[in-house]
Amino acid sequence: MNLIFGFFGVDLGLVQGWEGVSHQASMSKTITDPLALLTAPLQFLGSLTLGIFLLAILLVFMALGTFIEAEYGSAVAGFVIYGNPWFYCLIALLALNLALSILFRFPWGKYHIPFLFAHIGIIILLFGCYQTWQHGEEAQITLPEGAIGNVAVKPEHRQLECQYIVHSPGKAPDLQRFPLRLGPFSWQDYQYDNWFKGGKRYKTLLWYAMKSVVRTDEIRCDDVTIDILEYDANSTLEPVPPFDVSILWKNKTIQTTTELGETKVTPRNWEQVRFDLRQHFDLRQQPRQSLRRTSSDICGINATMSGGERISYRLALSQEELNAFLSSRPKGGNNAGLWGEIVLYYSGKHYSVNVEQLIELKDNARFPVEDSGLQIGNVWFSERVPVINFTLYTRSGKSEEMELMPGNPELNIQARQLGVFGSYWVDPERIMQQSAGHADNPMLKLLAEQRLDFMQSPGKKLYYRLWSGQKIVADGEVPDREEQKKPQFKVAERTPDEAEIVIDRFVPQDVLGGRVVLAPISRSQQNEQRLKLRVVFDGNEDTFWIRAVAPTVVPLPPEQDQIRYIYGNGRTLRVQLNFETIDLGFGILLKEFEKRTEPGTQMPSHFSSLVDYVEPVNPKETDVSFSWERDHYRTLPDGENILISMNQPGYFGGKGHGYRIYQSSYLGPFYPDQPQFHELYDGTIFPWETRPRESISMSTLSVNADPGRGWKYFGSLLIVIGVVLFVWRKR
Repeated sequence: MNLIFGFFGVDLGLVQGWEGVSHQASMSKTITDPLALLTAPLQFLGSLTLGIFLLAILLVFMALGTFIEAEYGSAVAGFVIYGNPWFYCLIALLALNLALSILFRFPWGKYHIPFLFAHIGIIILLFGCYQTWQHGEEAQITLPEGAIGNVAVKPEHRQLECQYIVHSPGKAPDLQRFPLRLGPFSWQDYQYDNWFKGGKRYKTLLWYAMKSVVRTDEIRCDDVTIDILEYDANSTLEPVPPFDVSILWKNKTIQTTTELGETKVTPRNWEQVRFDLRQHFDLRQQPRQSLRRTSSDICGINATMSGGERISYRLALSQEELNAFLSSRPKGGNNAGLWGEIVLYYSGKHYSVNVEQLIELKDNARFPVEDSGLQIGNVWFSERVPVINFTLYTRSGKSEEMELMPGNPELNIQARQLGVFGSYWVDPERIMQQSAGHADNPMLKLLAEQRLDFMQSPGKKLYYRLWSGQKIVADGEVPDREEQKKPQFKVAERTPDEAEIVIDRFVPQDVLGGRVVLAPISRSQQNEQRLKLRVVFDGNEDTFWIRAVAPTVVPLPPEQDQIRYIYGNGRTLRVQLNFETIDLGFGILLKEFEKRTEPGTQMPSHFSSLVDYVEPVNPKETDVSFSWERDHYRTLPDGENILISMNQPGYFGGKGHGYRIYQSSYLGPFYPDQPQFHELYDGTIFPWETRPRESISMSTLSVNADPGRGWKYFGSLLIVIGVVLFVWRKR
């Protein structure tokens, strides 16, 4: 663009003499010729006056764009100036002015040749920029050595992914993607008196640019409606204060022995239990580098009182989970053997399964769960704790792992993807009486004590459930505070388990230990984006915040606040805020990554990637990621052993079109004493090597598709020729 404006100034000097000579004649002709009156608007559009005016406006806004970029970053400058629709209208008007100025000078003479070269070159250059803007692609692909990737992500473009997970045979899960133009600002900032109170620079211009954006407020697809209620361009988590609750057990006493050996019985006093969530918050803030379940996936925390009573506090990530918490009950009788029963909550119904029947399952056998269409297999059971782990299968073959613990339900692994929530109930006194080996089991003795569970609902309300052994004695919603008083209520009145509870302090959380707060746009680090959505699916409504997936080098599964499941009639809707992706149409196999450092230092002086361009053997197979067996892919012609370095890009599809692939960054190397090594490499010998790897690295490649590159080069060449001819003609 600077080149265009630079030559446009030279071009003004080239044509100003011709304009001055012909101006008087053209004006007299306009007065006497009616046809000229009709063409007068076109003459104005192609006039030098309009060209100077457009140039002045564009120069002013480009200068503002430079200042805004220095103040807020390139994303804001692109949003306010360069990517705004009215800026492209000005560029289009400039191109029209150039084209008409050429047309009105027909027939052309020899002295017009520099003028024609320059003007046509600028028009072609603008056309090339338009092709790049409309059809160009900028993406990244990250690969460990020995892996193949055919899908690249676009870090600057977000999309909402909605996937239907069907639990019965038939149609495969559908994945639908909805591109979003969210902008670099939080939607709360779109109010002039809100965000701009701090006296930020260029606030009026930024505000008008915000008001010109058409936001995507609603997405409708089939029987799903998604309303985007709020968008935080950058947010962060701040720790919440501890959750404090005071409990008085009415019918419990404390036995103490005096110095004389006498037993003294005294009533229990008020006792405060504090759930300090800062440890979980600190763990969540640490970078996640493992593919396995981490502490950031845990939604609950527990504590033990002086009398052995257990208290827990956890978050419900969906209304279904809260319903299961409040309504799941052990059925007892034939449904419960010595080791109790598990109760599964699925599609609004409860299903009870005898644990002893699951323990007796043989290898590869599956246990049908009544008429639910679910089956249980791969059962693992521990008597000492106790704990049961199994795989849950649906009619469609979808499966998910569950792990249930009667003593620590806040640590249960639920089948959230399938919409199945389980509870494990045991009668500890029965086990200790009927099993001699467990008469003194300390874990079973703890299970015999009362347990009080608190759960925060998705609507930020607090619920409780009091149970003892295999029996729930009370549950419900914690009353709201009145007149600044602490919520105080009684449970299980006139029973041996009667207790009085006071909620001393409760601050609703968005994730365990933290709540989401709006943060200013940061130019130095990756901004954490969040959307507040209201989803209506099969008549069920859910409102929640969801955090955007971050561009991590190691492919990690989403954390609990990066994915949401909404449950319908026999199916689940999976919602995720992800990047836009492009399918390259071919695969990139990273064979080897090389890094060299400056002598005597750790500063990299050179790094490069040796790749092959490949395609699947079966044309219908599109997912060739992480597969290095030779029978899965074949190398494309002239696509073997391509070296991509910092100053040497690779090409696919020929020069001027297709994809250019640049070396961007890297991570590693990782060695066997690091967890990343074992998650990225399983010890397989690559076909092009003779022994197992002792280290493995990851390479990030930039993928660029620019269909306007040739037009821009050709237009620039014409401009240079025009300038040279103009200078030569002057001399």
